[in-house]
Amino acid sequence: MSRTLDDIRREYDRLDALCGVDTTPVALRVSRRATKRLGSCKYVGSTVESIMISDFVLDASDEVFYDTIRHEYAHALVKLRFPRERHGHDERWKAACLEVGCAPERCCDPAVLPDVPPRRQERYRFLLTCRTCGMLWQYKRMTKVLQLVSKGDTRHCVCPCCRGNSFVLEKLE
Repeated sequence: MSRTLDDIRREYDRLDALCGVDTTPVALRVSRRATKRLGSCKYVGSTVESIMISDFVLDASDEVFYDTIRHEYAHALVKLRFPRERHGHDERWKAACLEVGCAPERCCDPAVLPDVPPRRQERYRFLLTCRTCGMLWQYKRMTKVLQLVSKGDTRHCVCPCCRGNSFVLEKLE
């Protein structure tokens, strides 16, 4: 049973009426890249910018789906009510969780995720080697460090093992 952003928005509209806030300006996104978290709530200053839900949550059981989207809603709710404060997973956030009907727990117990597929394994695409000590690093994406090394600009790149700044970059595949 695959759900959509419309399903999340309907639940958030129901919770808005229940809690007396308006989350319609908050952007809802689905991430195909997130593999280690179920969702996140992003703040900019004193406002809630967006709520991201990992794509595999859309196919999870009702319990996992609703607990995840309500968990992120609780973060948004606390920020909307107390815009200048930071709360994370504190007592105020836990009270908001109970208000919206989700478990007031920071992390989801992996045992609760029986029908979530195993984490996708991206292949490493880049290998960076220190020429001085031979230390290796594997990367999945082209990072700023790799961009600098590929351009030959390693002035700000330092090996944490030997303090050298000479590297070899290999593209795998």
